Amino acid sequence: MENCRKQKILIADDSELNREILSAMLEDEYNIMEAENGIQAVAALSEHRTDIAMLLLDITMPEMDGFAVLDYMNKYHWIEEIPVIVISAEDNPASIKRAYDLGVTDYMGRPFDTTVVRRRIANTLLLYAKQRRLLHIVADQIYEKEKSNQLMVSILSHIVEFRNGESGFHVIHINLITRLLLKRLLQKTDTYMLSNADIALISLASAFHDIGKISIPDEVLNKPGRLTAKEFEIMKRHSMVGADMLHELPVQERNEPLIRVAYEICRWHHERYDGGGYPDGLQGDDIPISAQVVSLADVYDALTSERCYKKAYSHEQAMDMILNGQCGAFNPLLLECLKEIGSTLQEELKINSGTSYGTQEFQDMANQLQAPELVSSERVLRMLEYERQRVQFLTDAAKDIIFFYSESPPLLNLNEPGVLKLGLDKNMTDPMQNPLLLANIPPDSLNRLKDKLGAASPAEPIVQMELEIRIEGELRWNRLICRTLWGAETDERYMGIAGTLIDVHDEYRHITSLKEEIYHYEVENDRLNIIGHERNGHRAVTGKEAWLLMRLLDTVFDAVRLVDASTNYEIHVDRTGTMRKVPYNCYAVWSRDSRCDNCISAKCLSQKSRFEKFEFLGNEIYFVIAYYVEVDGQPCSMEMITRMTEDTLFDGHGKEEVVQAIFEYNKKVYIDSLTGVNNRRYYEEQLRELSGVDAVLFADVDKFKNVNDLYGHQTGDMVLRLIADAICSSVRKSDSVVRYGGDEFIVIFRNIPFHIFKERAMDIQRRIKALSIEEYPDICFSASIGGIYGPGNTAELLQTADEQMYRAKREGCGICLARGEMQ
Repeated sequence: MENCRKQKILIADDSELNREILSAMLEDEYNIMEAENGIQAVAALSEHRTDIAMLLLDITMPEMDGFAVLDYMNKYHWIEEIPVIVISAEDNPASIKRAYDLGVTDYMGRPFDTTVVRRRIANTLLLYAKQRRLLHIVADQIYEKEKSNQLMVSILSHIVEFRNGESGFHVIHINLITRLLLKRLLQKTDTYMLSNADIALISLASAFHDIGKISIPDEVLNKPGRLTAKEFEIMKRHSMVGADMLHELPVQERNEPLIRVAYEICRWHHERYDGGGYPDGLQGDDIPISAQVVSLADVYDALTSERCYKKAYSHEQAMDMILNGQCGAFNPLLLECLKEIGSTLQEELKINSGTSYGTQEFQDMANQLQAPELVSSERVLRMLEYERQRVQFLTDAAKDIIFFYSESPPLLNLNEPGVLKLGLDKNMTDPMQNPLLLANIPPDSLNRLKDKLGAASPAEPIVQMELEIRIEGELRWNRLICRTLWGAETDERYMGIAGTLIDVHDEYRHITSLKEEIYHYEVENDRLNIIGHERNGHRAVTGKEAWLLMRLLDTVFDAVRLVDASTNYEIHVDRTGTMRKVPYNCYAVWSRDSRCDNCISAKCLSQKSRFEKFEFLGNEIYFVIAYYVEVDGQPCSMEMITRMTEDTLFDGHGKEEVVQAIFEYNKKVYIDSLTGVNNRRYYEEQLRELSGVDAVLFADVDKFKNVNDLYGHQTGDMVLRLIADAICSSVRKSDSVVRYGGDEFIVIFRNIPFHIFKERAMDIQRRIKALSIEEYPDICFSASIGGIYGPGNTAELLQTADEQMYRAKREGCGICLARGEMQ
């Protein structure tokens, strides 16, 4: 029985030894499940998700690594239910930061310490249990409050139904319309200083708007025709009667916000914006906004609902009557709101004319989490939000200084490396008054830090900068990365900072040294600004200058290299400026055995300009810039390569989502919508300037105009699709098929022997001739094909292939191929 009460922990690690060590540490207190890779871990989570209390996760595993498991858990929101502690030998800052960004609760390195592991697991499970309990309490409070409120609205609606002969949904409709109008008004202006709590309060109080009608005689209240002047005066009394009923409540109840707002609505919901209403003839914004909104809601529902004296008008008819002033004058801003919520209003009214609540109702229940009336609940949520942000943003490396600062009370907390390196206490109250701390931060660094933090906001909470800090008695350059912490959306108060200091002193000195070396070189050689020096519109440098420039760029990019795209080789430049080709092709870095399809360095050399692209290598994405430069007179492409991190590239979106977006964009821009092959734009932007192409085919459909004229364009489109499919089925995936014009197709081949090229051309012609359309058996398919076997530049080869195609068409031979100068 004792074993049944144990919580279950899943250990995912490819090392059997590590799993055994962790199991031995924990099996006395927990039930243990094991997974030896990410796939097994995901399967276990999927099957036993409700039973697993925690996941201990290794990062480096075969088949599916720990990051992929975390991606999966985020995708299906399991991370919100199951805390994850990473236990890994991976201690590089990027891995740690990525893990925390993906939602892990803690990150522990090896070797394992039994006491530390047990305590951190116990603390995490306890924290999650407390958070779940608090959330359940808040949810229960919200549910009970919402249930009570809705019960009161329901009772009032049935009182009105019984007494007034109106639909019992009138009060519910007024509540809904009022809320939608107020929410739209809040989005449009801050003139009325409304909050979400005000909206909830006014919407609820709207149920009281006609309680005074209980005093109106039945023969007047339910008269099926138009009221006489005397009867109308009797009817008008209901607004004051309702207000007096509320005013006569005991003082304690009368001062409640709900009763005060209900009084405004009861008394003044028949006032009009131009002063033409009753009972007091108020006009403009002298009428409380609560009464203005309920007044408009009341009129709209009266028009669109059936009454004993009229049929229901449509939404469009009601809007025309209201906007044309047939129902009195209303606040122009509210009329705009009514127009803008029209479609939502109709949908929600349909839903709320039954017993179930609409989607908007459920959303508002969730929004009550932010309502100021729930004082204790709000405080709980604020604490949870603060703790969540503190945990979510963590350090880049455990060896660096990590700090947390809370604004109220002012308290600074340092980790152990921070204590040792700064020589300060672990916890400091009033840190900005602490002389030991201030002695470690020069005044210039402190002032710049204050300016940066002062510019932060809830929308832009991240602060990054470099500043000098005294570390172990020595002033050293550090990179500060921190996140300012703020309250929830309805209370965006500054709450503190979580951050890290990373020592970049050596990197900073290296860059400074390079800049000094470049400066001395410029002075000694009478060369001004070699970094920005251009000649004839492009950069021209010596070998020595290229070496200096590349070393400086190395501090910014992950890799910098010179490429001679005409020979597909990299060029190495040493400190003396001597250039030599390296013994491998430039495309080898991308794990290719042939030239890149879209070689931007080739474009760079051809057009003497700058080009950019994304390059994919396995699961990684790189951003590549190619810049034209002449080194000692030799044309080169200087490639600057940056690995795209998920922070910079995905901005909160998953990798699969971004890659899919890139694919969809390319499909939209570069794919011919009719045939599904590449379009002319793809050729012009990606293929035209390629060099090293082995061969090009040019195919023109014979007598295609006759097909369109005799059978129509739909049949012509079918012919083009069939021919495109025939061509694609004859070539390799590495070959590029392009719809060049209306009935013209080209195929670009790389790494293909001549005899295979010739076979492909013959096969394309055979497949096209074999095509048929069952509905039109008399359509004969054929195409004139011209080709050239290079190698050479795409555009030049295409011109020759075009000439060969016209020769084939003139001579009626079907195919004409050329091989260099030999036909």
